[in-house]
Amino acid sequence: MTKHCRTFEHTADMGLEARADSLAEMFEAMGEGLADVICPRQSVKKQKTLQIQVESENVEALLVDFLAELLGLFNLEKFLVAGVKVKRIDETSVAAEVTGEPFDPARHELGDEIKAVTYHQLKVAREGDEWIGRVILDI
Repeated sequence: MTKHCRTFEHTADMGLEARADSLAEMFEAMGEGLADVICPRQSVKKQKTLQIQVESENVEALLVDFLAELLGLFNLEKFLVAGVKVKRIDETSVAAEVTGEPFDPARHELGDEIKAVTYHQLKVAREGDEWIGRVILDI
């Protein structure tokens, strides 16, 4: 199985769920899924690479904090993500390489505005041979 992420309806919010063979791939899929909600990644060029590192108290909080860091790249720096590559991960920390480019209103069409990544219905678990991640986005 390759990594996969999808959105799902959730009252006034939006859910994001990913499945992958490894924890690293699941985090990549969730990051890329979040990026697609902000702006479809096929319109984003891989012009610049950023290194991000996130630490948290457990793997569930780590996923929320990781996605919040990616959301912050757009909200604070207007940086759109084209790809996410996890370089190192364990239960409490992740280091990743993020590629993308600055937002250009002439070329990029923004999707739903995401206010926050929430802990509501949060899930990070190994089920059989795959890792599953699930978060609700406050839109």
